[in-house]
Amino acid sequence: MTLEDLWTRLADITAKSGMKCGRTDKCKAECCRPAGIGGEPGVTPPEGELINSFLAKRKGFKFYEAGTASCKFLGKDGKCRIYAVRPTDCRVHFCKNDLLESETNCDISNLVDDYHAQHEAEFMATELIDSFRFSGEQ
Repeated sequence: MTLEDLWTRLADITAKSGMKCGRTDKCKAECCRPAGIGGEPGVTPPEGELINSFLAKRKGFKFYEAGTASCKFLGKDGKCRIYAVRPTDCRVHFCKNDLLESETNCDISNLVDDYHAQHEAEFMATELIDSFRFSGEQ
């Protein structure tokens, strides 16, 4: 299974399950502020490559538009600026009620675990998104 296959299957599971942000105040991208919640998504080397390809098409991309306490890809408007190629960790996070803790889904967990087992070397080379240096980043 390729990374793109994983993302497609995750989207299908998500759509069929009806999973979405569970916050009553609607998503304000608070989970995209790792410094505030104590969690930071990881990026595997293939995810980094896809993100870099995406960034290469966006001349003058500015990192940390929403500030350094936020994900480097979060825009001033509170939206993910790389949503189409966001890492798997971001794709599988759905805030539970008004908590920033992630809602669990066995189908999603099993699929991601299977993918990581098939791509163990890539999984073991995962870096935190803030540590990963992307194309054009200072």
